[in-house]
Amino acid sequence: SVAHFARKASTIELGNLDVWRDFSDVRAVVSAYRGLLEARPVGQTINVSSGVTHSLREVIDMCRDITGQDIDVQVNPAFVRANEVKTLCGNNARLRALVHDWETPPLRETLSWMLPSA
Repeated sequence: SVAHFARKASTIELGNLDVWRDFSDVRAVVSAYRGLLEARPVGQTINVSSGVTHSLREVIDMCRDITGQDIDVQVNPAFVRANEVKTLCGNNARLRALVHDWETPPLRETLSWMLPSA
């Protein structure tokens, strides 16, 4: 959806807008990987995640606000999964315990970095 705003598309076809996902900023992910390489948590499973969920509807609204662009969102039933998981969120407690200074920016800040503003 962000790419549609970046290229100033007039419409976007999506599935369920009311799913909640944990979105990660690539800069924070790289920082987490670097910290984990230094911490060396051998044999442990570490979630690299923001720990915060946003609905796809929220993401679209943030993109509209940042760019000033009003994109027509069309829900395509073919894109709606029958067994869709409503909410997916990572628990980053182990990551934060191992990489003490790790931070991830709020999603709006990430989107502002990715998109041209109005």
